Amino acid sequence: MFAWLFLWLVLGIWFIVGAFAYVVWKRRRQPARHRRWWVLGMCTGAVGYVHTLAYGFALTRPTEVCGQRTFDDDFPLTYVRVDMFPPRLACYWTDSAAYGPSHPTAAGTWLLWCGAALLVAGTVSRAITLSSRTPRWARAGTVLAPAVAAIWATGIAPLMRLSAVDLHNECFRWQVAHLHSAPSGEIVHTERGFLPPAVDCVFTDGTASLIRVETLGLSCCLSVFLICCAALRLLKPPMPL
Repeated sequence: MFAWLFLWLVLGIWFIVGAFAYVVWKRRRQPARHRRWWVLGMCTGAVGYVHTLAYGFALTRPTEVCGQRTFDDDFPLTYVRVDMFPPRLACYWTDSAAYGPSHPTAAGTWLLWCGAALLVAGTVSRAITLSSRTPRWARAGTVLAPAVAAIWATGIAPLMRLSAVDLHNECFRWQVAHLHSAPSGEIVHTERGFLPPAVDCVFTDGTASLIRVETLGLSCCLSVFLICCAALRLLKPPMPL
């Protein structure tokens, strides 16, 4: 409980100091809009990253960051998972098989994504305002499609790094969370692939993919990116004579 309050206190101090520094920088330099978004995105993302890892406490004392799920400790802590990139702190309890893990530093994750969104928005703004005869939507698409693909990839990368035992446990948690639609048999083994990305749980009565939505998202982003690249190549107006 005290660790949670300390994290929020430090986050509030970061916000106050960062807001003051940004206002001073904006008044003195008067930067362009895309530069303002870049600075805001980098600072917000950096604060979100360190907050997601609990300012280092998640790497040294993760159990203290998780604390207790209830005041009476009805559901004891069983496992803590800490990922460096993409940053993730997940606390698994005795009831996590049914309700999933808790994320005590979820605010940092939201800040990280907000920072990434600001960086992408600044890049899109810069690409649109360039003096070019190519379509604006194509220029924006060549930036947005890889950015969205990176978001989908962050859901795949942690599963690719799991050990066989941890991936087996993920399959079991997925099966419990999808009782009405998942195969009801026992887990036989797991399969992983990179091209195309695949993380499959093989049961005695069927196979389920843990990244079906992410794979579909990556495919759509690749299609949009190729369309935008073709548009930049084919829809470019001819040079005046």
